[in-house]
Amino acid sequence: MNGIILASGFSKRMGKNKLLMNIGDELIIEKVIRTIKKCNISNIILVGREEEIINIGINEGIKTIKNNFAINGQSESIKLGLKEVDLNHNYMFFCGDQPFIDKESVNKLIKVSAENSKNIIIPKFKDKTGSPIIFPISLKKELESLNGDMGGREVIKNNKDKIKYVGINNSLFLQDIDTIKEYEEFIKVIKR
Repeated sequence: MNGIILASGFSKRMGKNKLLMNIGDELIIEKVIRTIKKCNISNIILVGREEEIINIGINEGIKTIKNNFAINGQSESIKLGLKEVDLNHNYMFFCGDQPFIDKESVNKLIKVSAENSKNIIIPKFKDKTGSPIIFPISLKKELESLNGDMGGREVIKNNKDKIKYVGINNSLFLQDIDTIKEYEEFIKVIKR
């Protein structure tokens, strides 16, 4: 499995780079990377914009790519990540701002993908879906043709017949952090 971490955003709603904020004794991006490193992923690629994030990826020993065209939207990160993939494995896209992903849930998604390698694998908790999403090798060209801020959702919309939802038991798994208020709420949850 290829794991591509999208970490080139501008954190506009947060007002500062949320990936460099702390969750416990780690930065959000460190927590995401370290969790992914524990999973059944043979090729991890970090696509980042800021030097500090690039350096974290290098220090964590994963492939790291600088996105000099992040202003063009999420599609640039997707395309850059796809240039570094192992062509024999599907692509699992992670958002850099999801510090509550866990090894068991990620590995469950990977296992389902191995059994359904031509499907798009989407995690689901109750009626909510989100990332990380696994795309099959067959959709690489569609992913590479994305433009602007179109993320993988556009490819999903065009391939509804390939979707397979996978139930996740971790209620926080799908949560990302976009605002200071969300960040403060999650910090309270962690301290309990």
